[in-house]
Amino acid sequence: MVFCISIITNFSFFYLILIFFVSCLLSYFLYKSNTNLVNVPKHVVLFLSFLRFLSFFLLFFLLFKPELRKQEKILDPPLIVFLQDNSSSILLGSDSLYYKSEYLHYLDSLSNLDDLNIDIIAFDNIIRKKIDFSGQSTNISNILNQVSNNYANLNVGAYVLISDGVYNEGVNPLYSSIKLNAPLYTVLIGDTIQHKDIILNSIRHNKITYLNNNSPIEVVINVDQMKGESFMFEVFNYTQDPKCLNPIYNQKININHDNDAYKLQFFIVPETPGIQTYYARVKSNTAEKNLTNNNKFFFIDVMDDRQKILLLFSSPHPDISAIKSSLESYDQYEVVTYWCSLLNNKSFEHIKKSHYNLIITHQLLDLEYLTELKGYADRPIWHIVGSSTDIPTFNKMQNFVQFENIDNAFEFADVALNQNFSSFMIDDSLSDFLSFSTPFLTPFSDFKINYLSDALLYKKIGSLNTEKPMMFFVDSHVKSAFLLGEGLWRWRLNDTYLNGNTYLFNHLLSKIIQNLLSDEDKNRFHVNYNSVQNVGEQISFEAQLYNQNFELVNSYDIDMELKDSLGQQYHYQFMPMDNYYHLDLDLEKGEYSFIARTQLGNESFVKKGNLVIADFDIESRDLVANHGLLSDLAQTNNGYLIEQDSLSQLINNIKIEPTFKTRRHLAYSYQSLINFKSVLLLILITLFLEWLVRRRYINY
Repeated sequence: MVFCISIITNFSFFYLILIFFVSCLLSYFLYKSNTNLVNVPKHVVLFLSFLRFLSFFLLFFLLFKPELRKQEKILDPPLIVFLQDNSSSILLGSDSLYYKSEYLHYLDSLSNLDDLNIDIIAFDNIIRKKIDFSGQSTNISNILNQVSNNYANLNVGAYVLISDGVYNEGVNPLYSSIKLNAPLYTVLIGDTIQHKDIILNSIRHNKITYLNNNSPIEVVINVDQMKGESFMFEVFNYTQDPKCLNPIYNQKININHDNDAYKLQFFIVPETPGIQTYYARVKSNTAEKNLTNNNKFFFIDVMDDRQKILLLFSSPHPDISAIKSSLESYDQYEVVTYWCSLLNNKSFEHIKKSHYNLIITHQLLDLEYLTELKGYADRPIWHIVGSSTDIPTFNKMQNFVQFENIDNAFEFADVALNQNFSSFMIDDSLSDFLSFSTPFLTPFSDFKINYLSDALLYKKIGSLNTEKPMMFFVDSHVKSAFLLGEGLWRWRLNDTYLNGNTYLFNHLLSKIIQNLLSDEDKNRFHVNYNSVQNVGEQISFEAQLYNQNFELVNSYDIDMELKDSLGQQYHYQFMPMDNYYHLDLDLEKGEYSFIARTQLGNESFVKKGNLVIADFDIESRDLVANHGLLSDLAQTNNGYLIEQDSLSQLINNIKIEPTFKTRRHLAYSYQSLINFKSVLLLILITLFLEWLVRRRYINY
């Protein structure tokens, strides 16, 4: 209620006195010197002077922008926030009928209590609008963080979390940075009795791998009350073997403890590109109450688009092995080596007819091998010059680097990092690695460089840094790189000596290769999406379209044709948003393929892809209520744990808590007086009355 109103202004009281006297003086002189008022009664003159004074004063006062301040006393009654677990696991216990009917009516009765303010929030992995126990996952830490932010400035008397304490998304709520402004009480629902159970807990794997690569798999299996039993673990390629007859991996495990966990690590080798569905299961002769957690599907997107690199060399050299081993440590590279010699019995025919994304030449002596490669002139190339290089042949091989002397004189020299190098990032660890690198065998001859783009390493003689590039990039119609020296194998050994591994050496070569291949991806139409998603989630696609200048455009239509596993087709169109395109879909469980098409002028662009909508059913995997988590969570937040039957008593206890009381505070509101029509009306009335009296006595 409003209990105090005052008028305030930003100016001092002195100005108020000043306009008072100014208004008085103006009114006095206006009527004192007026000869037409001689026969007018004195009280009328005084009344006219007062009216003029009032109009002057009000007008002057409004020039100071006065405001009306209202002071209001607010009564903020305490609030109880109920957080109801809305996950489907609540209905998987023996009391499912109770939660579907009686329990929902009980919650409704709580929200309708006249003497209490109660907010009931349903949640699973996010906040839901209603309670229907249909959530496919549970994220307790997320909901606690959200309510702590949403109710931070409200008079909350208590938070009540009603859950089974089982979470399968997010972090452990005990370890999240939750700052609640009221105690948190937890109400345990669900079954706490441990039954005999084998739980296929988790499967860790790479979401994307490459064809015929060893893909690591890590499986964690938990057992409860199973001492003396045994089980068989099996993995099947469900895409190729939907009847699960031929396991690609299996292992028998004997259980030695009542409660234990087993970690299995193994590799699988995908032999077919595309999204491969794998099915893992555990089998035992023990009767289990919950069998839904004995099996699990997982998906791996198998790619067949590795960058193919050809390494040509004229004579064996330890650099060859160093380069090949380094690049093959990355799944995205496939390295093919060929010894360019008459002593090599391996045919060059299949080599020259294949497509390669990048060519590396190491001290190549015969130019014919390079020129015979299919489309080699349009491929990025990395030339490595060494003591066995035929300098005249090398000068003919390309026109970017021309040596002035052809005597093949070489010397050992250190290298120095170009501090202005900008083609890719060089972090501190790489910079230190290069500064401690062993000497290179570098050409003694002077040379001329054409189309120099960026230099990575300069030649260093003693403590003097020269301006002779040793490792550099040139940019013509395709990118090329040159390493004028040999001895990469020494760098690899030095990395092993200093750090116990070859990570920095591999990282350096990977950055060089990535820079050379950066021009390869000139696709101007991209469609981004998650290839595997859970049923019930919204499927989002994002598309980007570039014009010939590689500028993002979104003024053209992008159509999508989606096909399910039964051949049913659906047609959609992307919506332009900012500088990209967006499309949201709700899809049922199953496998889908799509084709996205667009037309930019006379150019047509097409993108194809596959996705799987799977029902991971993670809520049914753990049906034992987590009593310990709820108890610890309540104690951490100044509350305690109760059973569901004691919920009414908990509400009564909260009501008598000394902190559960109405909060009083003052609220101020401001409004400019010039916005009040009554003030302007008062000025008009004073002027009108003055005119009316003057009209009556002095005719104007």
